[in-house]
Amino acid sequence: MREARSAEPLAVAGSAAGSALAATRPASLIGQIAWAACDGARSPYNVLVNIFVFAAYFSTVVIPDPVRGQTVWSFVSSAAALLVALGAPVLGAIADAGGRRKPWLLGCLLLGAPSMAALWLATPHMSSGLIWIMLALVGGTLCFEYSNVFCSAMLPNVAPAGRIGFLSGLGFSLGNFFGILLFLFYLYAWGRASHPLFGLDVAAHEPERAVGILAAIWLVLFYIPMFILTPDSPATSRRMGEAVRDGLASLMRTLSRLRSYRNTTVFLVARLLYNEGFVVMMLFTSVVAAGVLHWTAPMLVAMGLLNSIVATLSGLFSGWLDQRVGTKAATMIFVAGCLLANVVVCSLTPDTVFFVKVGAARQAGGLFPGLPNQVFLVTQNLMAFFVTGGLATSRTLMAKLSPRDMLNEFFGLYAVSGNATSFVGPLAIGIVTAAFASQRAGVAVGILFLLGGLLLMVPVSERGASPPGEGRG
Repeated sequence: MREARSAEPLAVAGSAAGSALAATRPASLIGQIAWAACDGARSPYNVLVNIFVFAAYFSTVVIPDPVRGQTVWSFVSSAAALLVALGAPVLGAIADAGGRRKPWLLGCLLLGAPSMAALWLATPHMSSGLIWIMLALVGGTLCFEYSNVFCSAMLPNVAPAGRIGFLSGLGFSLGNFFGILLFLFYLYAWGRASHPLFGLDVAAHEPERAVGILAAIWLVLFYIPMFILTPDSPATSRRMGEAVRDGLASLMRTLSRLRSYRNTTVFLVARLLYNEGFVVMMLFTSVVAAGVLHWTAPMLVAMGLLNSIVATLSGLFSGWLDQRVGTKAATMIFVAGCLLANVVVCSLTPDTVFFVKVGAARQAGGLFPGLPNQVFLVTQNLMAFFVTGGLATSRTLMAKLSPRDMLNEFFGLYAVSGNATSFVGPLAIGIVTAAFASQRAGVAVGILFLLGGLLLMVPVSERGASPPGEGRG
């Protein structure tokens, strides 16, 4: 399942690559495929570390108190998101300047790969050195997010105009495929193996610690062909400081124009809120599963595998639903579905479903024994379905609501709005979890974001942007 936070390129005011890129000869077919594989190679870190396997291990084993574990994980996630929010506009301006992107991607790789591999050092019940693991998590996330800026900025130079959409979709598809491949590898190598691959000690949680190394290897494995086979964007004479200054000035000019497009502005605020709910539900799924329902790593990996398949199907379904009921209605359906799924998650304990006691989960009955586990599995897959569909239709709705002559600028705002407050949700979860000493209370924060976004969507009109001066979009 691709990420909510980086579902689109992080630009400040659209692509300033402009005619310089348009005049550049596209990459060869093998160079285009190398770019798409590089783009997709970021995803294993997100699904293996941030969402499913390592997040649960960190919050329940490295920190053996699940409530404190969720609190610490929330604050680490919030700190990383804050750095992304602060850095993305500056890096977006640099990317929009149209200069070389490979040196920046190399910098992301040199930061990210060691940070990911360092997660191996996160031992059970860690009493000292925890700060270094937290810094490694932040470093891995910054690599994941910042590399998206420069990888996306390469796309117009890599592909001919008619293949940009296809190549972008191929990058997303490969990301999901890589996730499925590594989930299957984990289950084969360590899930039920009587002799774990590479001699890893399952009882000592070494497979969970190894997922960072897997993500680092995957990153290096697919970045190298891109560096060799895919041409970089041409260098320009534009200075970095000038690019940043002009990009931020353009962002401020676009923000000042929003008053003329009230409808679009309301949608951007609504999307900011419900996207925060999407982020919260994805980042804390495994933390809740491990801390509240006591799920094991093989259970989480199996869930991640199913999520990747469901998310792929959702991308296809969202297009069909858009055609049948309209983009706004489809978006609201997906947000409402995620809201209901959040409520169900908050209702679950090892012996409770929908806030009603049903008896503790039986030990027999397959990988997911007992009704609470089975309800969580179904609910979480529905959540993956709703989040993916909501991301797809939101982007379509933004295209409809943006002025035709300001598409790049408004999509820049759309990207920034998805990151500018992305630290708020994890921070709120950490505060509420600590205040109530309850993981379920913390995750209930997502309900507020989703409900707020859903209510703000009600007055949004799908008819498109009005000309400036009419006072509404």
